[in-house]
Amino acid sequence: MEVSKGRMSRWPEKNDALHKKLHTKPKPLRYKPMPVSEALKQINSYIKVAIDLGTYSFLANEKNVARHIIELEHAIDETAYQLLIHVSLTIGHNVEKALASLPLYVFVASIDKVTDSFKDLAYLSLMGYSPSNKVYQYYTYLTDVLTLSVEGSYLKGKTIKWVGEEYAIEPIAILRSGVWNLIPEEEVTIEDKDIVYITGVKENINEFLEALGKKPEEGVKPPEDILSIISDIDSMIDIVKLLNDLAHYQLKSQDPLMVDEVMEIEMFVDTLRLRLSEKLMDTPSLDNKDKFALMSLVTRLEDVTDSLTYSFTMPAKDEYREVIAKIIESSGEKVKSITVTENSVAVSKLMEELEEFGASVLAIRKGAEWVAVTPYNLNKLVVNPNDVVLVLYPAVLEDDVIDFMKKYNPNLAK
Repeated sequence: MEVSKGRMSRWPEKNDALHKKLHTKPKPLRYKPMPVSEALKQINSYIKVAIDLGTYSFLANEKNVARHIIELEHAIDETAYQLLIHVSLTIGHNVEKALASLPLYVFVASIDKVTDSFKDLAYLSLMGYSPSNKVYQYYTYLTDVLTLSVEGSYLKGKTIKWVGEEYAIEPIAILRSGVWNLIPEEEVTIEDKDIVYITGVKENINEFLEALGKKPEEGVKPPEDILSIISDIDSMIDIVKLLNDLAHYQLKSQDPLMVDEVMEIEMFVDTLRLRLSEKLMDTPSLDNKDKFALMSLVTRLEDVTDSLTYSFTMPAKDEYREVIAKIIESSGEKVKSITVTENSVAVSKLMEELEEFGASVLAIRKGAEWVAVTPYNLNKLVVNPNDVVLVLYPAVLEDDVIDFMKKYNPNLAK
């Protein structure tokens, strides 16, 4: 592939064998008894890993994930299909249960579209269309959270628990002989030829790298015209993770009010993509290949948000809500958007206050901008009057949560 004067001289040649490999589906499965709630929890965790690995692989041009993306998809698909098998067995010939379970089938269809988006990014990466290392260095400089891979030889004989506790990082996956172990158990021991994928606060990741004798990932400060582009992409990745969590919550709660909230977030992502598209076309500091790569990433991230939003389009009707709650063993959580009318508060302090009720803040909206709250950015965020907070809490403590939040909105009601 020739690239000169910042232009892509031609589109990549079609690779039929690679394309076919990336679009094969798993072989027939055997049923494995698994509670529906456990399958949903596992899918939620696996999609988080797919988001972390898929975006890292594309931005860092890390080929191992791209080469084994189909195995990653199969691991997610297998759990999703086991979920459908279990639900089908639970339903039997019961029409009421069949109608009530439709949201579960819609959810699995949306998950399939999510993994397809990351397969598309893997294909582009393997065809040589990841961003340049320069762009990855910009991203590394700006982001608070890093995901990266480490050869097993550096950690041979150590357990997942030891690595996590010693360095305050999270090992999210092990690739061993082409087979993925996603969210590995704490007692798993790392072997010499493993590839270990970790994520965590950049400061902790760099302390970990230095302990291994590796160079820390500091990145390079981007030019002004690129700074907001990379920052918006980082925000987009956080919002994708938020929507994954909300989709998991919605399946358990079937809250009709949640649909409007999610649609608002999805519309914000659409606006963000358009804004990013304009910025990418106008910035002089990126060549066309990098513009194409970043536009591809932004488009696929929007596809993922569309797919996750799709899972909200069919909430169970009132008369079926109790049935589906029994099918998936609902944990009785609720999500409520609350407009702050009085007093400013740091999100970290608000989270501490809400812990008393087993509640947490998922996201905040400032004007038209949504910000997903993560363990990595909550110390930087402040909620001010007219901001909206999205709060997750146990349904049995709703009255207590509402009463507490009245200090920030005296007119708050259920």
